Amino acid sequence: MIFGSVAEMATDGQVYPPAVHTKFSPGGNPLRYPGNTTVCHIPAESPVLLGLWDVYNTIASHPTLSKRFRLLPPDSWHMTVFDGVREEEAEPGMWPEGLDKLPLDECTKNFSKTVKSLGLSLMAEGLAPPYKMRVNGFQFGQFGMALDIVGATDEEEKRMRRLRDRLADAFGFRAPNHLTYRFHVSIAYLIRWLEGDDQAELEKAVTGWLPKIKKDFELGTVEFCTFDDMLSFPRLFYLGET
Repeated sequence: MIFGSVAEMATDGQVYPPAVHTKFSPGGNPLRYPGNTTVCHIPAESPVLLGLWDVYNTIASHPTLSKRFRLLPPDSWHMTVFDGVREEEAEPGMWPEGLDKLPLDECTKNFSKTVKSLGLSLMAEGLAPPYKMRVNGFQFGQFGMALDIVGATDEEEKRMRRLRDRLADAFGFRAPNHLTYRFHVSIAYLIRWLEGDDQAELEKAVTGWLPKIKKDFELGTVEFCTFDDMLSFPRLFYLGET
């Protein structure tokens, strides 16, 4: 299943896609984009890795697509559970009310306390790992490309939504897209618009990727992380650890 469209990656009149000059330079170098988040990194033994590596290697070796996308490092592959805050996005709805004047480091310290407290109650609330997930297909858009992830069952999807609600409580805000948010694993950011045969080439590749990528898999303990750019998400702690 495809969410968004490869066609959205063609120019909309802007010189560069949205990720350029915000998260990456035109040459694909990471720009400072600090924040905090909660994620589950993809386990080393996950069955979804075979498909992810196929996507990665196909783009990396392609003569033109490799220049259109900025692939993310395999050791950074993760599913975001709940976005924290980003220093560049402090507008209403994207930052806890009343904390919009606080420096990011102070917000991270505040979140650490409330998120750590939530972690200790996950077992009692029926929200502890493992989390049984399923690759549903791909997400495409002006941002780039990602795997589309859902709960492996309807009940697990509901459980993940409850987990997001509780994390929203711990962070003290719900983004405008809280209810419509789609779980995902980011693969690459678009740094040049698709041109010429690029769209057909990408659509052809997707046809080959789908059978390999649509797998059920498990995720482990949620991690509270910080980041300075989009290439690395160092963990501060696991939710539930004492």
